Amino acid sequence: MANSFRLIFLACIVFVQTATAQIKPGPEYRLGATVSFGLSNLTSNHVGIGGLVGAEKMVSKHFAAEAEASYNYFTGDKAIYVDAKNKSYTIPVLAGVKMYPLSNVYASLRAGAINFLLNNMSSARVQLGYGAAAGINLPPKTQRLNVQLSYTGFRYDGISRGYATLAVAIIIK
Repeated sequence: MANSFRLIFLACIVFVQTATAQIKPGPEYRLGATVSFGLSNLTSNHVGIGGLVGAEKMVSKHFAAEAEASYNYFTGDKAIYVDAKNKSYTIPVLAGVKMYPLSNVYASLRAGAINFLLNNMSSARVQLGYGAAAGINLPPKTQRLNVQLSYTGFRYDGISRGYATLAVAIIIK
């Protein structure tokens, strides 16, 4: 599975470097808030809150290269820990390719690294991370907002783990 994501990431880099179609001027940036929901083997945590920053650059009429980093602090843990401290978080840094089938609706495949700490761990780890996202950029008449639903996954101790994130961000040109 990790090799597949490495190939996707390499294909993204090659595509961005060889794109020859007309490119929209200037990158776009996003800054926003997130709510995350643990889906698979993310210890006992259920809900996370955090923020994200992202950038994208159109490389053709329907494709953009993107990079995104976020911070998710997971709460909602059912377990009781020493000193009542919940310490579960993730910090993914992912890059990928966005496809725009419509001018403001997109789907994205991503790969990169994720720094994470789960409550049962003594120290944070960095692993290969991967994900997918879909979203919509609201038009300038409605304040240029971005609404995105994404999935972020990684492996730890031979187990696939992941969570879904709902993000709302302001688009800055």
